[in-house]
Amino acid sequence: MRFTEDWLHSYRQKKQTGTHSGKKAAPAKAKAGKAADWLAPVKALSAHATALAALVKNPEKRKGKQEHYDQVFIFDHFHRSDSHIYDHLFAIPNGGFRLKATAAAIEAEGAKRGYPDMGLEIASGIYHGMRIEQKHGKRMPAETQVTWMNRLRAGGFYVLLSFSPEETIRVIRQYVALEPGEAMPAHENEKFWSN
Repeated sequence: MRFTEDWLHSYRQKKQTGTHSGKKAAPAKAKAGKAADWLAPVKALSAHATALAALVKNPEKRKGKQEHYDQVFIFDHFHRSDSHIYDHLFAIPNGGFRLKATAAAIEAEGAKRGYPDMGLEIASGIYHGMRIEQKHGKRMPAETQVTWMNRLRAGGFYVLLSFSPEETIRVIRQYVALEPGEAMPAHENEKFWSN
């Protein structure tokens, strides 16, 4: 869910003043029987949707966590639109601040610095799977990340360095649609990491 500055400004004004009339709207009552059947397919909110809803209420949360929220947006998108991709898409929580004891425990368990942020365990085209390094804006990958991306590509994975959630979603869909034996076209961001 991306919002324009105009929408955000309007939302903040409504939050400060209440509804347009200044009165809170009464909650709608559900009717029994067939009228309530529309609720049957409604699922509980995902952790992704909950995080994005909290962000709408407090946009300041995004400061310093842009990559985190970009990744939450990607998972929310596939949770809502494509369960096959969502079921095979996962995050690798290597980054972020941790206490020294937690960092040591994670390293002892086998966490590797620089491993990409997300993985897609769907073989497609000529690839075993897909790995995604998500960046925000034009932040460049670290040396350890470049090493991992090249290592994974040499091992038969399609590797994407992405600078926006929309780009990631588009390329994941393109990847999943590959025919057997087909390769992905060169991506413009490969120049930032490919040997």
